[in-house]
Amino acid sequence: DHPLSVGGLAQVRQLRSSIAAVAIEKPQGPEASLLQCRKWFVSPFLRAMQTAAYALAPLHNLAKQSGERLQMRVTPQANEIIQTAMSLDCQGKKGNVGVKVVVRALGKIAETFEFDDDDPLMQALACQRQQELADVSATLCAMDISEVAQTWWSDVGAFNKHQRAEHLRAEDARVRKLVERLLLEDESQPCVGLVAHSILFKRMVQQFWPKAPHLQDELRAALRNGAHDSMDPLDDKIMNCGTLVLTFRYHAKGAEIVKAAFLFDGHMESALACERQSHEETDDIDGHEDVEASVKDD
Repeated sequence: DHPLSVGGLAQVRQLRSSIAAVAIEKPQGPEASLLQCRKWFVSPFLRAMQTAAYALAPLHNLAKQSGERLQMRVTPQANEIIQTAMSLDCQGKKGNVGVKVVVRALGKIAETFEFDDDDPLMQALACQRQQELADVSATLCAMDISEVAQTWWSDVGAFNKHQRAEHLRAEDARVRKLVERLLLEDESQPCVGLVAHSILFKRMVQQFWPKAPHLQDELRAALRNGAHDSMDPLDDKIMNCGTLVLTFRYHAKGAEIVKAAFLFDGHMESALACERQSHEETDDIDGHEDVEASVKDD
């Protein structure tokens, strides 16, 4: 359960700035979905908690200014998918339950500040860093952690490659349950947010891919977002800190994705330059940090 790297911290800082601009400008279009989201679900893994603290801080502040509350629930349903016994980024830290999930995330964020090469004499920048720390701390402390009061992760070491198919079927069932929760738990919410991981989002897209050929073509074009030479989005992963709005159509027999839109010039990973892609050390191991997405009901 590794923390964000120094590069990852730079990415979430940029994401915070982008979402803060949306909160100020209140644009129309897909970006407006962020402002409509009053309920968010967050994976308890450290890198997702750190990403959520930065990404949701502007929305948390905006809600407070309006006398409202941004609901942020930390849930193991949003955990990353274990694919092999080497998926060590899916192994929780012993004893990291309850409030310690928040404390650890806050501590790791504070540690990354030590790597900043900011000039200590630049008072304006020092004040910005203090405000940044205050904002992300307040956001973390406002999260509902009731679902992580006990051990919330699976032991990666217990992964049995001979039972891999059965395990992945169970993980697919978890993804379906998560989407059902997002869409149906509170039908008064037209838009629900999720901060989670690349393989989980990949399986979500694959499982809820539409059947109609014209919708498939539209989704492929939207997910490529102008990167025509990238690989098929169904086999690709969202870039680190990618922000994606998915629109679902659901009914008694199931649900399907009918629209997708990247925010902030996001892309699938294969559209990025090689040096910006995550590199996998072993087959099927997820090398991403975190992604953030909002799911919109239709």
